This record gives sequence, structure tokens and C-alpha cells, in this order.
Amino acid sequence: MVRAFSAIDIEKEEVLGKLERYQRNLDLGFSTVSTDKMHITLEFFQDIDQKQISKIQQALESVEIQPFKLELKSVGAFPSEDHIRVIWADVKSEKIYRLYRQSKLHNVSSDNKHNFKPHVTLLRAESVSPGKKAKLKKTIKDHKQTTFGTIEVDKIKLFESSINQKSSTYTEISTHHL
Repeated sequence: MVRAFSAIDIEKEEVLGKLERYQRNLDLGFSTVSTDKMHITLEFFQDIDQKQISKIQQALESVEIQPFKLELKSVGAFPSEDHIRVIWADVKSEKIYRLYRQSKLHNVSSDNKHNFKPHVTLLRAESVSPGKKAKLKKTIKDHKQTTFGTIEVDKIKLFESSINQKSSTYTEISTHHL
């Protein structure tokens, strides 16, 4: 049994550079996501076997959407700006919702606990002091119009996610071109 997720990998160096600069500017001591792990998760699967992986791969292979562009613009927080645990870059694209719906046609139960909100996770905060919370809220407000760039979506990847004590490791299982 493996943990896995389907995702759009962020590969454009210019966009990754802007996201990384934003992370460095925060500099509040939180856990940042390294640029080689930045992606837009479509679905997450907690414990799946090889048969389920094959079903997911078939669904990803069957997606009928032409390659498209999406914009990374603005920042936000999960679960809310008053209870910050994750800072993310927002994804601006209507087509990503069509891609998401088509990629789910596999009859494998996912572990998505919330409505789909396409984003790129930038940092995680386990506990936030009132002072840091105020700084985070200000940086979110100050960057509502920040544009990180546009990427071409021409493939979906399926990754295995392994967690150890310090971090997670993503191993590509398969790539599915649009």
C-alpha cells in the first residue's frame, strides 16, 4: 500500500524563482516547500494498491483536455487568514476544474477532505505566535495582486509520497500527456 497523489508539476524555472523569492521574503522561520517539490495537487490517496494505481493511471490517460495555460497569482492561507497553517499561491484557470473532474473518473476513493482549491503550497506553519500571525496576514494582504507567472499545463503526473521524520519524498510513478 502506498500514499500517492496526482498533480501538475511546476517546472518553469522563472515561476519557481519568483515563488522562492516570495518564500525568502517571508523569513519567519516556517517550513518552506522546496522548489523541486512545488506542484498543484489534483487528488491525494492515503493507502492504495497496485490495482488502484492502475485505475488512476487509466483515468489520467483518458483525460480529454488540450494543453492550457494557468496563472499563479496572489497568495492565501488555509484554513483561513485567522488560523494560518498553510500559505499558498493561487491558481487562476477555469480549465483546471475540468481537468480535475476528468482526472477523478477512476472509482478509487481519494482522501481529499475539502472542496478542490487549486494552489501551490509555499510554506507550512505548525503554530503561529500572534506577532508572526500579524506579519503573515500583512504579507497576504500586500501580495493579493502579486503575479508569479504563467505555466503551460501539458501533462499530469502520479507521484508516490513517502514520509520520514524530517520531510517527504515524492517519486514519480507515471506521466500522462494531455
